[in-house]
Amino acid sequence: ESIVTEEDIKNIRQVAHTSPDIFSSLAQSVAPSIYGHDQIKKAILLLLLGGEEKNLENGTHLRGDVNMLMVGDPSTAKSQLLRFVLHIAPLAISTSGRGSSG
Repeated sequence: ESIVTEEDIKNIRQVAHTSPDIFSSLAQSVAPSIYGHDQIKKAILLLLLGGEEKNLENGTHLRGDVNMLMVGDPSTAKSQLLRFVLHIAPLAISTSGRGSSG
């Protein structure tokens, strides 16, 4: 059973054809309450949309999981951006330096 309906596909195609820069438009919808950080928002968008599990002919298995390391100065909206992802991505897991290094 597909979660994406035919109506969804129709709407996606319509937006894709009418928006001159759909990638930037979609990136602006990532954490819209946070001003700026356009490149980071684009990276987060790719993280949310990317990753495909593959089994190659030689037997190699590629998991397709996408990970992201975000570093920066204090008070630059890193936590808020990641919290946004946690609310919209059901399988997202957040960790901090303290939580991941034991």
